Amino acid sequence: MASSRLYILCFGCSLLLLLGACEESTEIRGTGDGADESQEEKEMMEALQEVLEKLRSSRLLPPLEKKLGWVPSCDAGESCAVRKGSRIGKLCNCPRRTSCNMYILKCL
Repeated sequence: MASSRLYILCFGCSLLLLLGACEESTEIRGTGDGADESQEEKEMMEALQEVLEKLRSSRLLPPLEKKLGWVPSCDAGESCAVRKGSRIGKLCNCPRRTSCNMYILKCL
């Protein structure tokens, strides 16, 4: 939770710096060609969209996943355990209102 807040804070600060740099460059340049400005805006939007896609694709691990005893969650109907001889190993936790049926080893 704290790491996601840190990423959001860093992203917000970098966005503000980026917008500030854009305003300074337009003030220094003064009045220029409208086509150049629109091209720069398009490039900035493309770069921003690339950054957003990278942030979406990278999955941040919540603190629970870092614990050794953490078991991932699975969907209803998915196999939740595996039989290893006389023992049953747990693969994942079933969602709310379902439980792992130990006979067919699926979330029901």
